[in-house]
Amino acid sequence: MLPNFFVAGAQKCATTSLHMYLAGHPDIYLPQIKETKHFLVDERYIKGMNYYETHFFGGWQGEKAIGEVDPDYIYFDIALKRMERHLDLSERKFIFIFRNPVDRAFSHYLMTYRRGLEPLTFENAIELEKDRIKKDFYSKLHYSYIDRGYYFRQLQKFIQRTKPSQILILLTEDLKKDPPNTLKKCYDFLEIDNRFESNQPYVQHHKATLPKSMILLKNIINKEDTPMKKMGRFFVPNKKLRQKIRESLLKINQTEKKVISLQENTKKQLINVYIPENEKLATFIDRDLSHWNNG
Repeated sequence: MLPNFFVAGAQKCATTSLHMYLAGHPDIYLPQIKETKHFLVDERYIKGMNYYETHFFGGWQGEKAIGEVDPDYIYFDIALKRMERHLDLSERKFIFIFRNPVDRAFSHYLMTYRRGLEPLTFENAIELEKDRIKKDFYSKLHYSYIDRGYYFRQLQKFIQRTKPSQILILLTEDLKKDPPNTLKKCYDFLEIDNRFESNQPYVQHHKATLPKSMILLKNIINKEDTPMKKMGRFFVPNKKLRQKIRESLLKINQTEKKVISLQENTKKQLINVYIPENEKLATFIDRDLSHWNNG
């Protein structure tokens, strides 16, 4: 079976928490791997739809709602184009979840910095963003701090290809403050039993931690080809084992004691950037989002 719904975005807006909640419902089937990236990454897409179905949905046991959660699907146009090529979009539903775009942008930066992929300050990064994200796919994937916050602009391509009944829009703040009612909206939208109550408390996943040691991050953990990395490949030739070791080291190397704060003048600048886009989204979902514009 292929998915009949997608949680398609946005990144850093609690899609991991939403995935956890939805996966707990007995009428919902989700792949164990969040973010298959099948419709986005060429190396996976070329494996074909049979691979996609059997590899990620082969464990389906009759659940009514079959889905995938990938926050990059809203941002990269190629993902929806490929879905449209292989799936009947009139039979699919799409869930989106959004947060204050200024908070999202800074959280995205902290994630990229934490992974050792961002050498610039946030201010320098957003100043150079337009040029950086034009370079290649991976630059756009990692450095699109401001660009991903234009939510309504990204939504439009889904609106143009679907009916209103096929789209559900949530806010991160609602999921955090009131998980039961927010999830009930999802269950009603997916036409499954809305009486199910998750016993999972809201947990913020992927907290904005920072590296304890940038030396460890750059020379051992990240993907640059350093002499220490070459030595690691020699002593641990198994790629999957090296990946597990890397993930463990990445986790050990995180701390919440270090803090990088969003500068007030930068925050005000971004608030002004997003006001027109926020107003379009507010009109579309018939919600007051003015608090996003107040800092």
